[in-house]
Amino acid sequence: MKVIVLGCGFGGVEVANELSKRSELRKRLKDADITMIDRKTRLEYQAAHPEILSGKVIPEEISGDLNKFAAKIGAEFINDTVVNIDFKAKKVKTKNGGKEIAYDFLVISIGAEQTFFGIPSAEELSYSVNTLKGAVETKNALDKIDFSAKEIHIAVIGAGLTGVEVVGELIDYLRDKKASAKISIVEMMPQVLPTFSTENVSNYVSKFLLDRGTEILTETAVQEVREREITFKNGKKLPYDIIIWTAGIKPNSLLEKLEVPKVKGWLKVDPYLRVEGMKDVFAVGDTASFEREGVRSGQNAEEAERQGEVAAENIIRTIKAEKLRRYRPKNTIQNPRAFISLGSNKAVMYFRGMVVNVFAYRLKKFVERRYMKRFE
Repeated sequence: MKVIVLGCGFGGVEVANELSKRSELRKRLKDADITMIDRKTRLEYQAAHPEILSGKVIPEEISGDLNKFAAKIGAEFINDTVVNIDFKAKKVKTKNGGKEIAYDFLVISIGAEQTFFGIPSAEELSYSVNTLKGAVETKNALDKIDFSAKEIHIAVIGAGLTGVEVVGELIDYLRDKKASAKISIVEMMPQVLPTFSTENVSNYVSKFLLDRGTEILTETAVQEVREREITFKNGKKLPYDIIIWTAGIKPNSLLEKLEVPKVKGWLKVDPYLRVEGMKDVFAVGDTASFEREGVRSGQNAEEAERQGEVAAENIIRTIKAEKLRRYRPKNTIQNPRAFISLGSNKAVMYFRGMVVNVFAYRLKKFVERRYMKRFE
């Protein structure tokens, strides 16, 4: 009996971890094994990527060795890219050597990719913190700037969670270097943190950034990116020395090849987190589109972990011919919650419409350190 976990982010790691802890699975199926496949060799704690810019963390502190983790839980790890899935033959095909690996149960947890919305030259001329490699490249680009030569302009495109956190860390970076620069954060929606329905958290974060000299441009959409200049759809232009792109994600490109039910490109799952119409294929994390009674699961680490736990349980229940467990989302599109770092070792916690700033940064870092301990 073989379970393949495709994609080793928060959701995939949780699936493998939960399956490995279920002694009844090992006892019932002596030949059961877990194979984890990912094109990267390390899990990346994405929420901490902006702190790479300020130097608060180094890559090794916010990433975990997947080979080591797999060995610890008794699983196999394969560092490769899956290029296609044959659901009828129950096999995944990998890039290196064109291997075909058979499965009895498959969990797809391949996450999302950065999108540039087809804006001319945006991808080619922008930096990103979406991946750990991208965050390190962005830090290296900042380090090469001569801040004494002239006034430097830094443009951050996208004022969601990642965008505001990047601005906070840029402010700390400049303070530590005793340098100055104009920072502009650009958002096409009417407010900062547009995915949060209440204005209190947006107003709090906006004031925090404005008080530290950040220019906030809302209701401003990028039309084109050229060398040293951004053109907006309203006709205005913004000069820049470096762009950091934090606006938007899209489904992993592998999903385009899969002829299965989807919602706007994301895999449509049933109440038990199975890909709709399948009994042996599950999807969790950003890969999955889950909705229950009009409530949509958010694309965040908390939901990915919780979905991973339930998917693992339902694999075991399927094997044992037991009633499956329905998934209940908590960190939803309609009622999101999050830690939001603001730089200067400060953060806010948004929960049930409330903004809490007391000890929020310490708590955020505690959650981060506790999670990363599993890779030690």
